[in-house]
Amino acid sequence: MTGVGTVEIPLVIGVTGHRDLVLEEYGVIKGLVRDFLLELQRSYPQLPLLIMTPLAEGADRLAAEVAHELGIPTVVLLPMPRQIYQSDFSGDSLIEFHSLMEHSEVVELPLLEGVSADSVAKPGLQRDQQYAQLGAYLAAHSHILLAIWDGKPSTAPGGTGHVIQFHQHDVIELLAEGQRRTPIDFSEDESDLVYHIVCSRQEDGAPIAPLQPGETYWCTRDDITPRTQFMPERYQVVFQRMGEFSLDLSKPADSDGFEQLLDSEQLSQCSPGSGEIAELFAKVDHLAQRYQKFAVLSLKAAFVSMVFAGLCFIVYADMPEQELMIYPYLLFVVAVLVISYVDRKRGWNRKHLDYRVLAEGLRVQCFWSLAGVLMANPSRFSHDSFLKRQDLELGWIRNIMRYAGRSADASAHNQSEDDLDLVIDAWVKPQLSYYGRKTRESADRHRRTSALGYASYLLLLAVALILAFFQWDIVPPWSNVLVALMGLLPLIATLRQNYAHKTAEHELILQFSYTHRIFSNALRLLESAEDVGEKREILRALGEAQLDESGQWLLRQRERPLTGSQMLH
Repeated sequence: MTGVGTVEIPLVIGVTGHRDLVLEEYGVIKGLVRDFLLELQRSYPQLPLLIMTPLAEGADRLAAEVAHELGIPTVVLLPMPRQIYQSDFSGDSLIEFHSLMEHSEVVELPLLEGVSADSVAKPGLQRDQQYAQLGAYLAAHSHILLAIWDGKPSTAPGGTGHVIQFHQHDVIELLAEGQRRTPIDFSEDESDLVYHIVCSRQEDGAPIAPLQPGETYWCTRDDITPRTQFMPERYQVVFQRMGEFSLDLSKPADSDGFEQLLDSEQLSQCSPGSGEIAELFAKVDHLAQRYQKFAVLSLKAAFVSMVFAGLCFIVYADMPEQELMIYPYLLFVVAVLVISYVDRKRGWNRKHLDYRVLAEGLRVQCFWSLAGVLMANPSRFSHDSFLKRQDLELGWIRNIMRYAGRSADASAHNQSEDDLDLVIDAWVKPQLSYYGRKTRESADRHRRTSALGYASYLLLLAVALILAFFQWDIVPPWSNVLVALMGLLPLIATLRQNYAHKTAEHELILQFSYTHRIFSNALRLLESAEDVGEKREILRALGEAQLDESGQWLLRQRERPLTGSQMLH
C-alpha cells in the first residue's frame, strides 16, 4: 500500500479519580482496574486499548501503572505547559511523574484565550479554567470514562465529580456558564458511559452511602437504571461496530486510487491534527466506495434474477410444452434469497451507508480544524455536531471522530487568512463542482428510468391493441409470444421503478441540488466576507448544514434497505 499509512482505532479509556486514595484500598483498586482492562480486551479484541490520563497523583497514576504493566499505551493529558504543571509535584512524586511520562504520548492543551502562563502558575480563575478545559477534553475524547470515585458530587474544576458531570451532561462550568442540557431532551448518546470503581478518600472518608469501597458499576445518564452491574447492551453494539470498522480498516488496500482531501503540498502547510484526519478520511472513503460496489452489485444481481425468474414463469405459464421452465424459475428465486442473505450477512449496504457518512463527517472535521472553526459552545467539539439525537447504534461514528480529532482539538487555533483560502480551494469549490455534477447525473438517470417506463407501457399498449383487433389472424407461437410480452413488459417497468426507488433516484436529485445550493451560497458569502471571524462562522454553518444533511440521508437510506428479499413482497 502506498500513500496512506496504517491507521488504527483504539478504544480510549479516560481516567479520572481522587488524588488522596486510602492506602489500605490501593491494592484492591489496582486489581479492579486490571480486571476492567482485561475484560475489555477479551470482549473487544479488534480494538486496542488506549489510556488517557492527566497523571495526577493517586487514581491517575494507579491506572497508568496498570496500563504499563499490561502493555497498554497511555496518553498523558496536561492542562497547561509541562513546566508549570509539574511544579505541583516534588520529591518522589516528581520522579514518578517523569518516569511515567517517559512511556507515554504527551498532549499539552493550549492556554485559553486571555489566559497567560504567569496566571496559571498560581491558584485562581484562570488556572481553574485550564483544569475545566482538561476535564472537557478528557471526557469528550474518551469512549469510556474510568472513574475511581467516592460518588460524592463536586464542583472543583477538573475534579472527578466535575468531569463525570460533563461526561454525562455535556456542559462544564467555567467554560460554558449558564448552558445546560434541556430537561426535555430524552435523547440517548454514546458519550455518557462511566465505569465507576468506588473508593474512599483520606480527606472525606468513606464513599457516599450506600456505596461501599471496592464496588464497581457501569453508570449512564439513564434516569431509570443509572447504575448496572454489566455494560448496557446498547453500548456493546457501539463497540462491536467500532471493532468491525477496525478490522475493515486493517485490510490491505492500494491507496493509489484513494481520494485525497489535501495534496502533499497542502498537507505540508497544515497542522498534524488536520493531516491525521485527512489520512483517515482517505481510507474510510475507499471503504465506503468498496462496499457501495458490493451493495449495488448485489442489488443488480437480485433484480436481474427477478427479471429472469419472471420470464421463466411467463414462458412456463403461457408457452406450450414448457413445463421444465419451472426449474430455472425456482433457481432464480433461490438466487434472490441467497443474494439477500449474503448482503445482510456481510453488511455491505449498512457498511456503505455508515462509512459514507463517517467519511463526510471526517471531511467537515478536517476542514474545520484547518480553518480554526470553533463550536458555539466552548465545551463542545466537532464530533458533537454530528448525528445528534439519532439511533444510539450510530454513536460508533462519533466515537471514531472523537479519536480522529484528538490532536486537532488539542491545538491552538491561530490559523491565518491563507489557511482559510486553502479551505475554500480544497473544500468549498470542489464540493460545489461535485454536487453540481451529481445533480445533473441523477437527473439524467431519473429521465432514463421514466423513459423506460413510458416505453414499456406504450409497447404494452401496442401489444394489447394487436391482440384485441388481430387475435384471429395471429397463430401460435406468435400469439403466445405476444401474451408473454404482456406479462414481461409490466414486470420490467415495475422492477426498474423499484430499482430507482431502492437507489433513491428522485431523492438524490433533491439532496444533491439542495447541497449544491448550500455550497453555492457559502462561496458567495465567503467571497464577500470582510474578516477571518466572519469566514469562520460561514464555514461553521456550512459544515453543520452538510453534517445534518448527511445524517438525514443516512436515516432515509436505512429505511430503504437494498436487499433482494424486499422485492419478493
